[in-house]
Amino acid sequence: MTDNLNFDIQAAWLRRFKSDAESNLRAFALRLKEALPELVTVHESRGLFSRSVKTRGVSVELGEKRYNLEIDGGRLKASIAMVVHGVVLNTKSVDPAEWFARLAEETRKASDYARALSGSLGDFMAG
Repeated sequence: MTDNLNFDIQAAWLRRFKSDAESNLRAFALRLKEALPELVTVHESRGLFSRSVKTRGVSVELGEKRYNLEIDGGRLKASIAMVVHGVVLNTKSVDPAEWFARLAEETRKASDYARALSGSLGDFMAG
């Protein structure tokens, strides 16, 4: 059941991005930045005489992986890089649907870990 739900969510995100990639990428990037401020970088550009800011992409640092999503020629491009001590060892281009699925799985694992750690700390403090 959860596999079907995950597929439906991924498909919905991709349909949404195809309709207006730039504004949806900006909304997605800002939501990620709000949820994980220390782990997310929003890549923006501004024209020489323009006051408006364009969102070009977003990067999410989770452990030794850097998830990059960007717009190139109106199309989404996704990649996952292996980063150790700030050095990129390799970068793999992936389909945006796979990128969303893998990012969702990694954030779920991080949330599970944080909950377990919080429970352990709470137990310790309670004595």
